[in-house]
Amino acid sequence: MLQRIQSVYLAVVALACPLLFFFPLAKYYNDLHGNYKFFIYGIRCMDPEPKIHFSTFFTSPLIFLAIASFIFAVVTIFSFRNRMRQIRLCAFNLITNIVLIMVVFFFYATRIQSMTGIEPDYNFIGMGLPLLSIVMLILSNRAIRKDESLVKSADRLR
Repeated sequence: MLQRIQSVYLAVVALACPLLFFFPLAKYYNDLHGNYKFFIYGIRCMDPEPKIHFSTFFTSPLIFLAIASFIFAVVTIFSFRNRMRQIRLCAFNLITNIVLIMVVFFFYATRIQSMTGIEPDYNFIGMGLPLLSIVMLILSNRAIRKDESLVKSADRLR
């Protein structure tokens, strides 16, 4: 049944993944070094003449992780007949989102900071979207487990 609460949670996750492409994850601004915005698809320079050029393939692992998270969420929504598969897919999606956040903070943020010499500013919606996805995945996993225990209790002989 698609009318369950975990479907709503997973739909929020599936909606948050494409929104990552529209909102920046961080901003790097300094009068001397330049003005850069870190999107999931690349680093855009807001200055007319950029001082540092980033490759177009620099953030391709982030794009892969965001697309994988979206696909896991959609497949999880439509595998409602097999709750154990849903639980496993939620776990994989949760790991994907945690890896996404870790890669952004531990690799990309430090790498961009060392290349530009600018401290990042994370006050953007883009950084909240993977965190929202993690919370929604935990809630959906809890609801799926609750449904599974309810079905198992109804299947027992009394």
